[in-house]
Amino acid sequence: MNFQQEKKRLEDIGKTFTMESGLTKKIEKYFVEKLIVDLGPGLTLEIGCADGYLAKKLARFTTHITGIDGSKKLINKAKKRKIKNATFIHCLFEEYIPEIKFDYIILCDILEHVIDPIKLLKMSKTWLKNNGKILIISPNAYSVHRRIGLLSGMIKDVHELNSTDLRVGHRRVYDYKLLKKSVKKAGLKVVKEDGFFLKPLSDSQLDKLSDDVINAFYLIGHQIPKDLLALLYFVCKK
Repeated sequence: MNFQQEKKRLEDIGKTFTMESGLTKKIEKYFVEKLIVDLGPGLTLEIGCADGYLAKKLARFTTHITGIDGSKKLINKAKKRKIKNATFIHCLFEEYIPEIKFDYIILCDILEHVIDPIKLLKMSKTWLKNNGKILIISPNAYSVHRRIGLLSGMIKDVHELNSTDLRVGHRRVYDYKLLKKSVKKAGLKVVKEDGFFLKPLSDSQLDKLSDDVINAFYLIGHQIPKDLLALLYFVCKK
């Protein structure tokens, strides 16, 4: 792997990436709501922390959070948030050598981005305390909006990378079976398998809807099969 090329790729993505606008900002609170159920006091590592927006929300629920990201631009933005119990480090996960082990490791919207997700999961396992948890969130290939895209001829396969995937740097789209396979291949156990948020439309279409409607899409997710939901949520242990 050429680390310099990967860092350049991440810097290019970081030029326009933000978690504080559009649909991302509207649904980020649901990421937090999902994660804090399994997060608690202790040392937390967020891999792919971007601009620290999620870390700022989660810092209230854990003792200390360390965020790493391959984009220097995004890490600088994270540092400017001045979160008292947070440390941000600019590096690729392949270069990261922690001096401690963590109670919680968060992989939120990251496994679909990296070159070798199984390698990342294996490395995360070595950074985890024996009773620790790895919390994973990733887009679901069988989300309603992708199923509609397939039926309408907009995509040829639900795992196909669309324009939004390519813009934000996705390399793959998981489903429950594929994600579970990767987790098990890395030597981890899945102790919780869930999903959240119904996404019937594209990002740009959803962004035009009111917060009340967006919240309804989250709430309805508690009432329908998880295979139809937009986001996968796994909790893993050694």
